[in-house]
Amino acid sequence: MAFTNRAGRRLGTWGGGATRRRLAPILWSAAVTASLAVPWWVVLRLELAHAQGSWRFLSLVASTTAASLLVAAVVLPSRLRAITSHLGIERVLRQHRLLAVVAAVLVAAHVAFVVLHDPEGLGVLDLRRAPPRVWAATIATLALAGQVVLAVSRRSRSPHYERWRLAHVVLANVLMATAALHVLWLRDLTAYGPARWWLGALGAVMVAVTVYRWVWRPLRAQRRAYVVGEVRGGPGATLVVLHARGHAGIPFRPGQFAWLKVGTSPFVFEEHPFTIASTATEPWRKEFAVKPLGDFTRVLARLSPGQRVYLDGPHGAFTLDGLRSSAFVFIAGGVGVTPMLSMLRTMAARGDRRPAVLVVAGRTADDLLHRADHEHLDARLDLRVVEVLEEPPEDWRGEVGWLTEAVLRGALPVRRATGRVDYFVCGPGAMVAATVHMLQELEVGPARIHTELFDVV
Repeated sequence: MAFTNRAGRRLGTWGGGATRRRLAPILWSAAVTASLAVPWWVVLRLELAHAQGSWRFLSLVASTTAASLLVAAVVLPSRLRAITSHLGIERVLRQHRLLAVVAAVLVAAHVAFVVLHDPEGLGVLDLRRAPPRVWAATIATLALAGQVVLAVSRRSRSPHYERWRLAHVVLANVLMATAALHVLWLRDLTAYGPARWWLGALGAVMVAVTVYRWVWRPLRAQRRAYVVGEVRGGPGATLVVLHARGHAGIPFRPGQFAWLKVGTSPFVFEEHPFTIASTATEPWRKEFAVKPLGDFTRVLARLSPGQRVYLDGPHGAFTLDGLRSSAFVFIAGGVGVTPMLSMLRTMAARGDRRPAVLVVAGRTADDLLHRADHEHLDARLDLRVVEVLEEPPEDWRGEVGWLTEAVLRGALPVRRATGRVDYFVCGPGAMVAATVHMLQELEVGPARIHTELFDVV
């Protein structure tokens, strides 16, 4: 599965990639700041021109700001590579949820201000005699409330992920459509020039993002389809190998991921994210280690050679490319080792001899997915491997128990290397949080710790 922290042209040099990763958050912060500031400026000018009272002013500010933040929340997970490849999936999802929560609070404030402004008080919410604009506002508010309930309920992986995702997408579209109708039918903001231009810009962004996400990207995936080359079952995961058909392959950075779709068309709704485990020097070949977690993973395990698979990607900023590192430490929990495998295999293919330590923690030996290439990578890299198992076999010679600070301290002699040492941590959320805390206790700076969580996106 993917980790949330997943032709022919280069994806960036060391310095250029790092520069873009630093610049992208700044540009996105500027866009969010504009979403917060422009509504105040627009409504303030409207209030100065047509004094309507403080409650009316506050209701318009709250609603316009909420609309701006909702558009920003929709843009974030729309798979714009300029965002996903440099902000990283973890930050994208955190900000997506934060923007949606703030927008929901503003919508609730908007409703309260409308009630306080209107002489009828709560009577303005009586749907029995309400005009269409109130009905549209009510449906939009209920859709937003439904989104909040879905977000709260989505706290752990579930076999019903596709149902949850479908409900999330449907409610989002209902919310944005009815909110737009409410604004159009209300006519107070659309009759004012600056507000009309701002709302029109938000609408144009929504249309562009929708076409990009649901039309252009599937068409692009159709032109760059892959076919199944091999499916090999194993005790801990199923290995799925894909080969490019009719093109040179999709370039990617080691550690990134892609959404996979199986079927006759790239427009099918069901898709899941998986980390690419193969070397980035062979874009025509993609390898995925799929852990059995639900219906879709069982579908992948039953694939036959020659079947067509569509990829949407690459995405994610969990990669060593663009870093001026002298050494690396990779810390993985279970299937979280797959992005590390891609990085290590890419280092081996590039002849990169910078020292590296791979720390892999799991419950049983079946979780040690790196072992298929263990000896091969050892011979081509300056690599040390440390394995930790909770339930080891009788002949086990590695660490026993949990991944502790003592284990990490003994596994990190690479910290004495001169220059910058970067640490990559991937696995379940609790494991990632605990590992980051231990690294900080070992005086590793936060700028050198790169994380991704094992979760559905």
